[in-house]
Amino acid sequence: MFALPDGFDDIHAAPLLCAGLIGYRAYRMASSGEAVGLYGFGAAAHILAQVAISQGRRVFAFIRTGDAEGQAFARRLGCVWAGAFTEPAPEQLDAAILFAPVGALVPLALKALR
Repeated sequence: MFALPDGFDDIHAAPLLCAGLIGYRAYRMASSGEAVGLYGFGAAAHILAQVAISQGRRVFAFIRTGDAEGQAFARRLGCVWAGAFTEPAPEQLDAAILFAPVGALVPLALKALR
């Protein structure tokens, strides 16, 4: 348990809770490399993407096949690439974080790593 800073309303404190904590914990454990792949671009990943981008990292968003809206959202946030899970990364990644509960993504993410 931890205390939230005074002065935060619910809307501004929410990203510090479940979705933000899960993503940030994984992010801290990942390497400090420049190219980070996020597999399963949803509530937690989009928060983490913003953190990584603000730190100068290049973020690659791996999204469900056919989810054009999700890909556009990732690009609007500043991801350098957004594509389907099934597409290879456009360059080798320094770190990959999986948010989607899909075991078949593990070998794909490992293959994308430098």
